[in-house]
Amino acid sequence: MPGLTAYLGLYDVAKAKKGDRVFISAAAAGAVGQIVEQLAKLTGCYAVGSAGSDEKVFCRKPANNLHR
Repeated sequence: MPGLTAYLGLYDVAKAKKGDRVFISAAAAGAVGQIVEQLAKLTGCYAVGSAGSDEKVFCRKPANNLHR
């Protein structure tokens, strides 16, 4: 269900489109946050995520180019 939650939240609730700025709380830890991050980047959004520690940010940044 994380994929459906992420999809509906990003596209139906937030109505994200190319060029939008998307802030993802707990992007490094949660399954939904990770999927929203990927969907936002695929859509052409500027995705910014928060995490509980620098270690969690480092784990995500190289893989998906998440803006810090």
